[in-house]
Amino acid sequence: MIKLELPTKPEELTDEVEKQLIAKYKADKTPVWRKEYIKKPLLEMSHDKCAFSEQKLNSQSAYMEVEHFKPKSLYEDEVVRWGNLLPICKKCNAAKGNWDVNQLPIVNPLIDYPRNHLFVRGFRFYKKDEKGKNTIDAVALNDRNHFVDTRLKIGSWIADNLKACFKNQKNDLGNSIEKHETLSMIKKRLKDCGSKEPYSAVLSTYILYELPEYGEMERFLKENNLWDDEFQEIKDSVHNIV
Repeated sequence: MIKLELPTKPEELTDEVEKQLIAKYKADKTPVWRKEYIKKPLLEMSHDKCAFSEQKLNSQSAYMEVEHFKPKSLYEDEVVRWGNLLPICKKCNAAKGNWDVNQLPIVNPLIDYPRNHLFVRGFRFYKKDEKGKNTIDAVALNDRNHFVDTRLKIGSWIADNLKACFKNQKNDLGNSIEKHETLSMIKKRLKDCGSKEPYSAVLSTYILYELPEYGEMERFLKENNLWDDEFQEIKDSVHNIV
């Protein structure tokens, strides 16, 4: 889970249109938020990911649903309010249900910095405070079948690739093509933990702070003048997620 920036309200969602859609929902419970001009900017905002789990949406049967941060069943006047809508996966949406965020506050990724309320260890989320605990419970962030096992699988794959690249790099300090290819591969694997990628909060934490070989690899690259500006930019962008 990472901080998100709310995009500009769609031009089509004027105050008058909003009133009409709210009235329509109150009258017959039509899902008035299922508009392309609403869904598209929400999905772009989150880099095609669930705002809570960071599962990739619209791939592998994980289709985007529109989440009402304040549940529509309790706050009908918020049903299309810009800032109350988030892209969400089916699992998180089903788990959250009618959770009243005014009674039991959870992290709002449009307002809160998740890292102030949650921390990650071993591919799982843990609370820093009550809001963090509520968030874990509300959207099932530690569901093993849906999220934890997948994070572990991806994280292990990235780690294995980095360790193999590091081993190859230590054995070849010349100017060979293979050396440069290995450096490029290390950069690619670090980018796999970036904010646009699935489960970036968990993966960035694991690679930078839980994988022992990462620190050794970075020191080696710096000592041998292989750590360039691009490496630093990638690391900074990944570090800022945590």
